[in-house]
Amino acid sequence: MRHTTFTGAPDRVLPLWETDIFVGLFRTAFILAFVITGTLSPFNPQAHTGVWILLIVATVFTTALFVRFGRGRALPHQRLIALVIDLLLVSAAILLIGPGQQQSLFQVYYLIVLIGAIWFQLVGSLCTAAGALVLFTLVRYVATYPTALSDIALSVLWDQGALFLFLIALIGGFLVRALDRQYQATAQFTHELQLARTVQDTILSTSLPQLPGWQLALRFEPARWVGGDLYEVAKLPDGQCLVCLGDMPGKSAYGLVHLSLIYSQVRGAAFAGLAPAAIANRINQTVYDVLQPYSYAPLFISMLQSDTGKLTFVSCGHHPPALLRADNSYQELSSDGIVIGGRRDADYQQRETQIEPGDLLICYTDGITELRNRAGEQFGVQRVVQVARSVEAAGGSIEEISDEILRESHKFSSEWDRDDATLILLRRGPSSASQ
Repeated sequence: MRHTTFTGAPDRVLPLWETDIFVGLFRTAFILAFVITGTLSPFNPQAHTGVWILLIVATVFTTALFVRFGRGRALPHQRLIALVIDLLLVSAAILLIGPGQQQSLFQVYYLIVLIGAIWFQLVGSLCTAAGALVLFTLVRYVATYPTALSDIALSVLWDQGALFLFLIALIGGFLVRALDRQYQATAQFTHELQLARTVQDTILSTSLPQLPGWQLALRFEPARWVGGDLYEVAKLPDGQCLVCLGDMPGKSAYGLVHLSLIYSQVRGAAFAGLAPAAIANRINQTVYDVLQPYSYAPLFISMLQSDTGKLTFVSCGHHPPALLRADNSYQELSSDGIVIGGRRDADYQQRETQIEPGDLLICYTDGITELRNRAGEQFGVQRVVQVARSVEAAGGSIEEISDEILRESHKFSSEWDRDDATLILLRRGPSSASQ
């Protein structure tokens, strides 16, 4: 393939490509076979000197190849030299074993033709096939001398199935070309995803504001290069704290477009002083036409007054956060709103609750609660609450609660195609009661 071809520069540091290692081992096997059996009288005594010269050349080249591999470097023109040596080694082997076994060993040429296709694509594989055909014809000529060379060539073409070499070369060349194009497209897509991930990391900051008397924790695990979850925890000019969590449908760059749109709308409206319900209504009216008809945006938007513990919130089709009370009860915070983009005339209504000292608020996305085990059971909010209670009972910090929820969800699930998972935890400490 073009993306794996060595330049031939002897001092350039290059990766150890698997096909080069494979061919090196393939050649070593042939050399060992010659060392074991080549000491016997060859079928054609006139070829004895040439065979041993070839063995010495192949041994030196293979040794140098592995030494350079160990240093992370390549030999000049090593792939072209390797193809030539392999063709000569197989030809010599065919010459030594005699007419009775030549057909079986002839098929080793097929492997070398495929290697030529992998390294040099269609032209390389066709040239390798032509070289193999010429060498095999010459070997038959030497082994059956004084038979006419023209008669041997016709016999090779029609009786030995030599034309099949060119069919393999064509198929291998075109397959490798298609694979190479697929690789290039994948590499380009991966590069674009890396750029998108950089943008997402810039948009979704992991830094949390300092709220006296409160403990905050954030965990975000994107399922792929670019996740569809959005979150924001930010202190507003009026002293309130914005806590927002959403789950965009569609991952990768598709979800990032909608994520960035919703995120900018939420921040703009929140920093303009709008209440959660007003933010939801404005966003829905602004982005409805953009999201329809193929997308939507579940959102949870809340404003926390850290001095009093008052939480004003609106739930737009998002999984309701769990508020764990200090008395071991808990409630789910829902305002029964539909997803953003679900209906143009949606009218979102906000609600209020009070977070008392010792209470713990857990905001989560479906990448945690909707994970299923082998029995088809969901992890569910009940398990989230149980894990949090267990860690709290052991005196664990809010960070330990977050980590344990994620750890238990991973252990619970048997799904390989996980969704994005995001956690935002807020716990009010005793010191905030007097503020």
